Amino acid sequence: MVSFMTNSEAIKIIISHDRTANCLSSECAVNMCLVDVSSYGVDEWVTWSNQSVMEIFRNTADEVLSDIMNEVESRSAGEDIIDELLGTAQTERIDYKQALVGMKEGSLRYFKALSIYTKIHENVKEKYYLEY
Repeated sequence: MVSFMTNSEAIKIIISHDRTANCLSSECAVNMCLVDVSSYGVDEWVTWSNQSVMEIFRNTADEVLSDIMNEVESRSAGEDIIDELLGTAQTERIDYKQALVGMKEGSLRYFKALSIYTKIHENVKEKYYLEY
């Protein structure tokens, strides 16, 4: 089937996604859809399965969470070195509980963004194949 949907038309559909909740996850999903259509084109983007979208999200989450964990480990090692050099414990330490809470909240928002992204993706695919 030959499509006549342009990238601009797909972008209009994506932008029209209901963002009344004004949540970060929705904004994230819309922006990610826009980047993907702009980068790959609507003709390729609509061929992506939900499974491939989930794998992209999983790989991105793995990279981001690994970077965060490495940063926390690095700061912790730095604190230990400073404690050893000073011979005393520092008063300012990494708040590990708050770091974990932040990771949890960020992960939940990211999964919500995945859900919204797939809804937008399916909406564009439906219009791509049915209306054009």
